[in-house]
Amino acid sequence: MIMSSYRRRKLAGQALIIFALAILALTGLLVIAVDGGSIYLDKRRLQNAADAGALAGGDAAESLPLRTYYIAHQAALNEIYHNLFPGTAVPTVPAGAAATYTATAFSGTYQFVLTADISNVSQDTYLAVVNHAYNFYAAQAIGFGSSTCTLGATTTTNAVCLQSRAKALAATYPFALILLNDQNLNFENLSMNGSNAKLILHDGGTKGGAFSNESMNAGNGSIYFNPCGSSGDLWANSESVAGAANIPSHSWGHYGDVGVYPACTVNTLNTPYPKSSVKIPFPNYPEPPVTGPTYSPALTASGGTYYLCPGTYQGTLSESSPGSTVIMYPGVYRFTAPIAMTLTGGTIRGAVATDYPIPGAAISVNCTGYNTTTAPTDLGLIIELKAADCTTNTFKVAGGSTTITFRPSPKYNNPPTPGWVAHRPRRAGRTSSTSPDRPPSTSTAPSTARATTCSSAATEPDTGSVRSSPGR
Repeated sequence: MIMSSYRRRKLAGQALIIFALAILALTGLLVIAVDGGSIYLDKRRLQNAADAGALAGGDAAESLPLRTYYIAHQAALNEIYHNLFPGTAVPTVPAGAAATYTATAFSGTYQFVLTADISNVSQDTYLAVVNHAYNFYAAQAIGFGSSTCTLGATTTTNAVCLQSRAKALAATYPFALILLNDQNLNFENLSMNGSNAKLILHDGGTKGGAFSNESMNAGNGSIYFNPCGSSGDLWANSESVAGAANIPSHSWGHYGDVGVYPACTVNTLNTPYPKSSVKIPFPNYPEPPVTGPTYSPALTASGGTYYLCPGTYQGTLSESSPGSTVIMYPGVYRFTAPIAMTLTGGTIRGAVATDYPIPGAAISVNCTGYNTTTAPTDLGLIIELKAADCTTNTFKVAGGSTTITFRPSPKYNNPPTPGWVAHRPRRAGRTSSTSPDRPPSTSTAPSTARATTCSSAATEPDTGSVRSSPGR
């Protein structure tokens, strides 16, 4: 068949049109492959950095002294840089950094918004938001990608804003003894004036032990941590000169010490000691609430064995006989009398498994509805002492041969790692709550804080200014 010259002229150039359309389609596929793949990989990098930063910051936010934000922000920033810019010097977070701290890198194309929400009555958190102005490569080369990304005061052209965030659910403290009075520096919250009197604190880990909103003084008594070196420390705000001189020589087994109780050898003693901290706000600090009933009468143990159950005690707890024993069943106790505890002999201790079931003829106090039959797995307790006034010592041991043994509950010290909540990377304006596919890289093991004034309140985190503007 012979094609006419007219038909040949009509079909001329169609191959060029088809070729041009194919080139356009292939270019689009190239843009998707190059920029789309790069965006996906960049989001993964950002998410890993946010996860690592949140975990490190959340753990450090629980470090004492309480509410020292820059320590947490520095820990978070270290991990973010380790994941995004290995080998690059990490900026120093100023000591006065607030709860929300914003940093930028690489001429403002990266922005990190770090928010510590601690001393929260419900749950302490640490939020790490990582933003990046991603520059188009293939799309820009062929004239596309004219959108802009604004991070704070920096606007990047031919870019899109990418954002990843992760929030760590941080911990509470394994303090067995919490002395909350803060109104009168003339009286130590903890005063032990009895020779051979012993306060023994168990299993507090790195941050447990005893805490005072004012000072503490062991007098002629002794404070032990058992096991040695891993059961916590003493923490105090406004420690007195006399207490600071007394406590180091009357306490053994501090965190980092060696030996086997009671022969603990002082290995690492912080200076000053007790360790300095700021005040825990009352009542807005995130320890578990008191769940038991209120008991009003004063309680004096004058021989025999007494069994106490959790709740609020409005009268003084005292011992006046070396032969008396007070056993405290696990839970949260709050004592509100002017002299919350005054001990002149005998033993006061947390319950152990052999204290169940309670003997039929035992003297029980405040135990209506409480399980005194079967020993729970967790036998720990928290004892809060918050006097109605501040005219004397809150916790006073005035006689010799008094032994006090407290063990905290492990549920009061939940590290942030198991409870952390991560959010998938997103473009600005979109959220998702699916966990990342793989764990972030961490350069160091994260190290797990709380509070300042009674009126402190948590605020919603400010994630900074992030705006992605499409091209027209």
